[in-house]
Amino acid sequence: MSSPKTINAQRIKHIAALLLLSLLVFLPGLAKLPVIDRDEARFAQASVQMAESGDLLDIRFQDQTRYKKPSGIYWLQTAAIKIFSEDGKRKIWAQRLPSVIGALLAVLATYWGGARMIGRRGAFIAAGMLALSALVIFEAHIAKTDAMLLGLAASCLGALAHMRHGGSQKSVWVFWLSLGMAIMIKGPIVPILTGLTLISLAIWERKNGWMKLLLNWPAIIVFAFIWIPWSIAIWVATDGAFFAESLGKDFGGKLVSAQESHPGPPGYYLGTIWLTLWPTCLLLLPAFGFAIRAVRNGKGSDAPVVKAMRLCLAWVVPYWVLIEFMPTKLPHYALPLFPALCVMAGVAAVTLLTIKEFPVLRRINAVLFLIITTLLIAVIMAGQSFYGPSDITKSYYIFAIGAAAGFCAIIASFALWSSKMKLGLITASLSALILSIPTYQFILPNLTSLRMADQISAAFSQQGLVLPRKGGPAVVSPHFTEPSLVYHLGTSIDVTDKADLMDMQALSGGRIILVDYEREGAKDIIENIRRTANLSKICTKTAPTLKGFNYSKGDEVEIAIIRAIDCPPETSNIQSQPDG
Repeated sequence: MSSPKTINAQRIKHIAALLLLSLLVFLPGLAKLPVIDRDEARFAQASVQMAESGDLLDIRFQDQTRYKKPSGIYWLQTAAIKIFSEDGKRKIWAQRLPSVIGALLAVLATYWGGARMIGRRGAFIAAGMLALSALVIFEAHIAKTDAMLLGLAASCLGALAHMRHGGSQKSVWVFWLSLGMAIMIKGPIVPILTGLTLISLAIWERKNGWMKLLLNWPAIIVFAFIWIPWSIAIWVATDGAFFAESLGKDFGGKLVSAQESHPGPPGYYLGTIWLTLWPTCLLLLPAFGFAIRAVRNGKGSDAPVVKAMRLCLAWVVPYWVLIEFMPTKLPHYALPLFPALCVMAGVAAVTLLTIKEFPVLRRINAVLFLIITTLLIAVIMAGQSFYGPSDITKSYYIFAIGAAAGFCAIIASFALWSSKMKLGLITASLSALILSIPTYQFILPNLTSLRMADQISAAFSQQGLVLPRKGGPAVVSPHFTEPSLVYHLGTSIDVTDKADLMDMQALSGGRIILVDYEREGAKDIIENIRRTANLSKICTKTAPTLKGFNYSKGDEVEIAIIRAIDCPPETSNIQSQPDG
């Protein structure tokens, strides 16, 4: 039997290794990755406005209220802006730090809870798998709610695991504090998840004495104080409009109809989980196979692994069924299930390290893993080919990275097929590291055709124009209206089609107009501006156009920047034509 000193030393080694692994995949590209349309840009811009205005209650994107999620994530991002940024500057990496912290919390909480459920070895594998999962890495890189929500959900799961396995009152406090903070991040999501879990366990086990631990009234009071005062304040400030929009329209609407152009049939998550949980999906079928076998063979048993699998299945299955039948589908809706899925995969891995089991599930999973890896690498390479720079040397390096990741995945698949689990875990992890680090550090930041807002901001600098957020002139962009443009240029820019583009007084006063040549009627608009300016004896300049792709709408764009300039002597009006 290991001594407490040996156990502590092993725990420290595991935590240090998990932190190193997590930082290896969460930090690359954090500052270089462009602001992602649509949600990240809206969260980031709303947080900037909160920091600039000092109003920590009202949430706005430009002059529009943003009553979709509670204030928690905006407060965290605002704090990061105040600590790491300066007025008028945009440091997106600072606003992404709460997501990094949330992802780190998820990894550590999975290890903490998993160690109590399946032992330290299995917990270490589970937490490492979570850190390497494709969707977790992605969410850690963007400034929105889901990575922090994942961390708090994992903390709730870990606390329940400790309570079920003889945990102390500390685990109860972790549960209630995490649940309260989760409400402040994304409303009722984690309460629904934990509620479904507890109800399922109560019906399933009929031995629920451990649930009495939850009746810790000091912890419950603190839980209430985390979110109730804010709820009262926002209700008063908005006359109830926040809850009508957030719970009624945003959350409730997604339950009854497909919102935001994101429909999907039942089975959507059964298909996408293979990609979002990659490379952890290497063990997805054996994980369910082990969990189902454990609870079936251990019916009525209080053996630790049986109780652990009942908890994991109660965490995963009811919520999964719920989101499968919701009309609105987005991959990150399944993210709170990942810690439990990784714990199930971790214990399956420990089993396969010892004995050859699940031959049919293993081989089906091996084939699926290879197909998904091939698809993932193909998508990344296609992105580089279509939207990246044309430098052939760089392309060769990137394709070499894809080939190396694919080679490791092939070995992992064959290792799983033949039940060489250690080799499979190592090569699947190497495949994820080889692919994810360069993807976020080099490939995605260099997809210049997709970075239209960055191109426009850079063009302003090249032409000596001051950005509106730094005191520059007014900007009107009736065609390219993505939130990232507001984030880069400034809160005051007009991204509606309501401005009078023929207002020559505004044009002569410095207004800059952005027109997309790809839009119907754009050439007529530009010609009308020139003609009207000529009649008003205003000289205009149209800078060389900026070409790219608006991925959030699936449209090619070609942006012209139009502005007034000083007329040359004895010339009524000179206009430069756009390139191309």
